[in-house]
Amino acid sequence: MKGYILERYDNMKNSYTCRRLMEEAGKRNMDLRTLGVHDSYLQISGDSSVLMHKGYEAEQVDFAFLRYKWGHLKEEAATLAKHCYNAPGPFSLYVNKYEQLKRLRSTHFEVPASLLVTAQFPYDTAEKLLGNPFVAKGLESSMGREIFLITGKPGWDQLRDEYGPEKEWILQQFIEDSFGKDMRIFSLRGEAVAAMERRSGSDFRANVALGAQTTPLEITEEIRLICKDLYHRTGLDFAGVDLLYGQEKPWLCEINVMPGIEGMEETTGVNIAGLMMDMVLGDVQ
Repeated sequence: MKGYILERYDNMKNSYTCRRLMEEAGKRNMDLRTLGVHDSYLQISGDSSVLMHKGYEAEQVDFAFLRYKWGHLKEEAATLAKHCYNAPGPFSLYVNKYEQLKRLRSTHFEVPASLLVTAQFPYDTAEKLLGNPFVAKGLESSMGREIFLITGKPGWDQLRDEYGPEKEWILQQFIEDSFGKDMRIFSLRGEAVAAMERRSGSDFRANVALGAQTTPLEITEEIRLICKDLYHRTGLDFAGVDLLYGQEKPWLCEINVMPGIEGMEETTGVNIAGLMMDMVLGDVQ
């Protein structure tokens, strides 16, 4: 049984998530290797097209993990696999924060008041509708990048100057109860298999990539129901679900369609990579 991890470059095999998936694949007698999107190209001739990888036609495989978000080559690479996790359709849809905001609802969480704007949007109107401060998010950012707490007009003007006036942003009300802390849940086909709290000592963002500390989090019935609802809406085989703390219900922050597993495995002790490979094995056998 053969598979690919579709990543930016072939040498991403040394990253924690890729290495762990390959370790668990090996234990199950599965041949899993990385295929770098930037190490490949599509050769089009007449009515046919072939994905080439380092000068050779890329091999068809039984399964693939899609872990690169940009461009059309990733979608062509995904067609090499009989089963792709996550599937390119929902992956490409829900990698975008606007699509998440537009589509994801549940009786078990709240959604912050939000605006979709360009950087030319008047600061005074945003403040009137959302309050002060408010949060600005780039539509396809990750690991805490392009997420800013706007506390006044100079901060909003700085985003326009740095990123350009045409760039689109999601502006959201600031959830003060969750300043510097949030919940990350790993959902596997709607089952909450592991959860942790992320807490920052100084930043309003609680991303591990930005230095937040993590502790295991109890998986409550509320968390289980949220993961089930999100799975039914998205069809994502696995997702990182980020929730903010609220007084009555959690607030949905966002979902991650290609979550890393290092922090989750090390914090909770749950063998996430093994669970993912077992899912694949059950599908492909």
